[in-house]
Amino acid sequence: MAPSHHRAEAASCIGTPSAAHGDRAIVQTSSGLAGTRGQDPIRAGRRAGDRVASDLSRGAHTYEQVLADAGGMGLAPRPRGDGRTSLRAALYTSPPYVMHVPPLPVPRLAVNLTPARVSGGLETDRARDYDARRHSLFLIPADMPTAWSKASPSRHMCLYFNAALLDDADGALDGGASLASRLSGRTALFNVVVPGLGPVIEQLAAELQDDALMTAEAVDSLSRLLLIRLSRHLAGRTEAPGHRLTAATLARLRDYVIAHRGGRILVADLAREADLPANHFARVFAEQTGQSPHRFVHALRLDRAVQLLAHSSLTLADIANECGFAHQQHLSNAIRRHLGTTPARFRAGLRK
Repeated sequence: MAPSHHRAEAASCIGTPSAAHGDRAIVQTSSGLAGTRGQDPIRAGRRAGDRVASDLSRGAHTYEQVLADAGGMGLAPRPRGDGRTSLRAALYTSPPYVMHVPPLPVPRLAVNLTPARVSGGLETDRARDYDARRHSLFLIPADMPTAWSKASPSRHMCLYFNAALLDDADGALDGGASLASRLSGRTALFNVVVPGLGPVIEQLAAELQDDALMTAEAVDSLSRLLLIRLSRHLAGRTEAPGHRLTAATLARLRDYVIAHRGGRILVADLAREADLPANHFARVFAEQTGQSPHRFVHALRLDRAVQLLAHSSLTLADIANECGFAHQQHLSNAIRRHLGTTPARFRAGLRK
């Protein structure tokens, strides 16, 4: 679990250099109406809309304040329409940081605009490292605290939303679960990439930087489309047979790599162990574990190499050969990146 003093945002794991003294946030609010049943539906609808707007405002303000405490600076949201809202969108740039995000009253979808390495997750879980890709999505349910760290500047968007009020837009897309149930549950999503969503994300980012007539309407439409496309993607993942890698399957993959790490290991080899097509396996593995199959194999090779370096008298060349590295220099470079020192110095330090 990430330390509670961490202060970094998952989606902010993207990196365009920001100004020397902080972040810039551009925020838009999209308008929407809340429907309800009762003896006075108009008044009840207004009260419900006011509550949602208040939750969205508090969620966005809390995140922006945390970002400011981590060295950033946010631009206050600009309400549009009649103030009754179902979502709020914001664009941020940020410096490297360590950041703790407290529970927010609404779900938050963070969208990376540039790739970067990020570490963290839900405070109730063990921290993980992610190779956050461009246009990758991190969905944090309401009322769940997170902690993140990031070593590079970033650019990202956040959508704060009330999915229940977006269900009319979702409609009966596939006869399955509603958008609200897919996006407002208690399950977080990390580093998910939805095929074909990139153009929508870039259009939304462009609109958030504009203040022209109809900008709020464009932000509203594109934000809703983004959430609906994510909802459809999740519906497809749920319905796809064998889409999840069980704990037993992940353990079997680990055992396979350990048994074969001295030789070449292909994604197709791991896919066969998981009983999935290779292209489907690579996507599911990355979405579920936050790392590519290649990085998974490399980490297990490196773990074994460090063990042998510390507890055996094998030469570096022999260790490289046993652990599946191309040559001695390949292993030496990997250890230097991993440990911050050379293999010889690491070994010498253990024997003092």
